[in-house]
Amino acid sequence: MIHQKQIQKFRVSFFLNSGLRGLFTGFAICFITWGMAAGVCIAQEESSPSGQMSRVSDSENAPGISEPLQKTDDEEAPEAFLPPNSATPERSPDPGEIEAEYLPSEPETDTELSRSADDDIPAPIPDILIPFDSEGETEYSIVVEKETQQLFLYAYDGTFREVHRLKCSTGKSLGPKAVSGDSKTPEGVYFFIKIHEKKELAPIYGIRAFPTDYPNVLDRIAGRTGNAIWLHGTNKALKDRDSNGCVVLEDENVEKLTPHIRLNRTPIIIVDRLSYASDEAKLEAKNAISALVSDWRNALETGTYHQYLSHYDPEYLPDISWWMEWYQIRKEAEASQQPLSVDLKNVLIVRHKKVYAVLFDQSVSLSGKEASAGIRKIFLKHEDDRFKIIADAYQGVPETRKKENPLILAFHDLRTVPDPKDEREIAGILDEWLKAWSSKDIERYGGHYASDFQSQGMNRTSWLNHKKRLNQKYAYIRVSKKGLTVRKSQERRIVSFVQSYESNAFKATGVKQLVLKREGGQWKIYRETWKKM
Repeated sequence: MIHQKQIQKFRVSFFLNSGLRGLFTGFAICFITWGMAAGVCIAQEESSPSGQMSRVSDSENAPGISEPLQKTDDEEAPEAFLPPNSATPERSPDPGEIEAEYLPSEPETDTELSRSADDDIPAPIPDILIPFDSEGETEYSIVVEKETQQLFLYAYDGTFREVHRLKCSTGKSLGPKAVSGDSKTPEGVYFFIKIHEKKELAPIYGIRAFPTDYPNVLDRIAGRTGNAIWLHGTNKALKDRDSNGCVVLEDENVEKLTPHIRLNRTPIIIVDRLSYASDEAKLEAKNAISALVSDWRNALETGTYHQYLSHYDPEYLPDISWWMEWYQIRKEAEASQQPLSVDLKNVLIVRHKKVYAVLFDQSVSLSGKEASAGIRKIFLKHEDDRFKIIADAYQGVPETRKKENPLILAFHDLRTVPDPKDEREIAGILDEWLKAWSSKDIERYGGHYASDFQSQGMNRTSWLNHKKRLNQKYAYIRVSKKGLTVRKSQERRIVSFVQSYESNAFKATGVKQLVLKREGGQWKIYRETWKKM
């Protein structure tokens, strides 16, 4: 983008140095431009039927694809297709897009924009980026300004700083996205949920693509539709407002952003025009939001149903079907004198207009053991001198765990974590079992199996006879393990590890799973399975 100070300095210098020669040149340019325009109009009239000028089709089909696959859902669509909201066929520039010939312009191959005419002056930080308590790791945020067709990358390690300022292209239609197919880029706070590499994409999408979570919970509440809003590269020349809703960059700039994008963590905030506020105002918002989130956490950990809901806007009713089970879990932990707590870490705060988005890692701790309870995001609005939650959702929850509340699942996960003493004991037992197996000591080997052992249709006796025959068949046997995990399941333990087996005639690596039970005061193998890797 050409900054106003640069333009003004150039114009003053131009008219002082060029004098009348510039005036005559200007008249010549006007005369030539008038003549070219007249010629273009005549040529278009001669080549178009009935004197009508031709225009570019409004079709959303990507160039080079005669019948693109229609994607209705990011999660269910095949990986190798292309999103409908992307680059459109080349078009002639609008009059407002043509730069005057006497204005200096950036070289066409340079899409890393100059930050400022005064490089020693720090770039101002937009008011959409709110300070938060950094946990030591540098966090990155991506900001898109549609009006100027610019994308910014900001780093935060206690203070914000601008890292990159890049040219981009957004939807060809103005305004925020409202319905599917409107060729508009949405505005708001979104997060990247996937990554598609070049081999999965058609050339029009460049070297890499990052799908976002549009439509998010606020979009769905507002009735906004559409999907497949991506940040991606391109194999075409980049033009302003030339996509069907995606944010498009040149491939080299996608490469610049890639190391700084973390799925379900790095936000992309899309606005029409950036605005700015004082650091004091941002700090005040941060402190008020932190206080609300802390009170909300306390209500979740020890409060009542009504105390929890008091943090929400009256017009928004969150899913609360899980509360009674969660309440019983808290009571059970209290009765057994096991300290139960809910912890929030890596809190990130950004905003779009009057709505603030807060993202954090949520976990549950029980008696010193901790389990993840998902990544949670809440949306806040400041009204009547206080913040209220207007929507909340979990970010990036796997499909297999969507049916249950992550808090409940985290508690159940904690109950499956064995006592560290059990883990050490089991690891030692397995080492002895593998030594006996490798040395063909069938008596010691068989001593590790329970009396009611079953596997592959064999009982303990049949299993040991099978192993005896293999011992006689092979000159040597070597068996080892790595990556041991132990999981508690009521009175039993589920043990998994990568097993490597080698003999003079056979070699294989796979995942071994054992179910152990107590028998005679010791852990014995009750069930055994193996799956080749």
